[in-house]
Amino acid sequence: MSSLRIGGIASGFDTDQIVYDLMRIERLKADKLYQNRQVMEWQKEQFREITNKVRSFRDTYFNLLRPETNLMSAFSLKRMQAISSNTEIVEVTAGADALIGETTFQVIQSATKAEAQAGGITGGSDEGKRLNLDDTMEVISEKLAAAIEGGAEEKGLKFNENNDFTFTLTINGESIVVNKKDSLRAVLSKINNSEAGVQAHYSTFSDTLTITAKETGAGSITTDDGGNFFSAFGFNLNENDGTGNYTIGEAGKDAKFKINGFEGTRASNTFTIEGLTYTINRHIDESDGSDPGVDSLVKITVSLDVDGIYETIEKFVNDYNTLIEEINAKLDEKLHRDFSPLTDEQKEEMKDKEIEKWEEKAQSGLLRRDPLLQNMLLEMRQALYESVGEGKHHLTEIGIMTSNDYRDKGKLVLLEGGRALKAAIAENPDKIVELFTCKPAIDYSPDLAAADRAQRYKEAGLAHRLSDILNDNIRTTRDNSGRKGILLERAGIEGDLSEINNFYDRKILEVNKSIDRVNEMLWRKEEQLYRQFTAMEKALQQLYAQGDWLMMQMSQWNS
Repeated sequence: MSSLRIGGIASGFDTDQIVYDLMRIERLKADKLYQNRQVMEWQKEQFREITNKVRSFRDTYFNLLRPETNLMSAFSLKRMQAISSNTEIVEVTAGADALIGETTFQVIQSATKAEAQAGGITGGSDEGKRLNLDDTMEVISEKLAAAIEGGAEEKGLKFNENNDFTFTLTINGESIVVNKKDSLRAVLSKINNSEAGVQAHYSTFSDTLTITAKETGAGSITTDDGGNFFSAFGFNLNENDGTGNYTIGEAGKDAKFKINGFEGTRASNTFTIEGLTYTINRHIDESDGSDPGVDSLVKITVSLDVDGIYETIEKFVNDYNTLIEEINAKLDEKLHRDFSPLTDEQKEEMKDKEIEKWEEKAQSGLLRRDPLLQNMLLEMRQALYESVGEGKHHLTEIGIMTSNDYRDKGKLVLLEGGRALKAAIAENPDKIVELFTCKPAIDYSPDLAAADRAQRYKEAGLAHRLSDILNDNIRTTRDNSGRKGILLERAGIEGDLSEINNFYDRKILEVNKSIDRVNEMLWRKEEQLYRQFTAMEKALQQLYAQGDWLMMQMSQWNS
């Protein structure tokens, strides 16, 4: 609680200004702490900006979820292209294992789904008699029975005489319990969400109930017709298969086709054979007696996608160069030691433009020659420079080399403007695949012993080497010592626990404690000064009062 402050009543001094001026020197200690904290905040922000860029680069080129650009997979580096002579019949895509050349493909029959449909369930076109999705099974049973000539109640739904009034319906071996009070909508939802593998739908417009298999392929929809469900809805039950079940509707069919004259079948219209993924688009049914003939014969041409592979590697080179350029720019940024963060008091005396220019210099060079970033760049450069596979493969063999200009600081260069790389792709794509994707026998772990780490590095392709380096620096998982990636330990990253638990935040917390202690000291010092000035004012008031009394006494004596 502040003491009583008397400001210059007796002395005429501007006490507040005097105390403020006396405290300015004391406040320099707090200002220095605030400035140190601001510097660390800026350093943390700049570290996080770099971390985000490194993470974006890693997630683009070393991510299993991005097969098109994942350089650890042959898919992106041995990209094949397949051309179908008739995409209306079949579309084809090629994987890395596809063989270059021509293939003939003929559709004999496309795959279909098993399906059963009951139409005109309630009979007639009177919409008032039709089923409603919100009708209960009890109401629907009555409507179905009334729809049969003569009102044959045996055609309605059958419920067990128990407290729940339920029956159990089995579809494709999956049991579904139906309650008397369930709505039609609820029953259809139970069927659709079950493991029966079918989709049930009732159309109020056409008065039809349709049950369709979710997947194509040979096979029928089977049921035990529990509760008289399918019979009541008017489905035709085929002969009992000997297991107590019936089949309803039309069976599904497998796709039938010929590849280079050899016949094959698949349950789906999309399937992969020897690196080629086929998708049959035209519906063809051999059971109708028609002969697909030459109309369904398609020629597939498979070739190496040289341009696609080149574009992937070229983009990698450009993005790698951009990344190391941006990091090196921070490492080389000039440090302006005379431009400390501005205090609030200093900002009040400056214009916005002046503040902006000042802080631009104050934030410059805060990561200059940072050893963590320097070491990461050095490891990346070394990983790309050294040969792969006991010296068998090197970047220079595919038309890529490290720049000879020291000012480029390890940037990659495409020789002959990229023509050398294109030629290498066309000549031997497998060499490029091995150079980048060669997988070591030892899996990555931050806890590998030095010997295992060295062995993994020796066997790894360029992509695995770079991936390991980036993971060492930005992984969110912890090693046996409880540490995350090197850069995350330093500054953290948003969306991870390291966001609030990192080197900079711990240092900032220490500074905040120091700031609290200094502010407490400043408050006490200021209170002491005010008490001293208040005591002086009181003393002066007493002195002036005594002087006035003496003057009055002398005046009386003289009179």
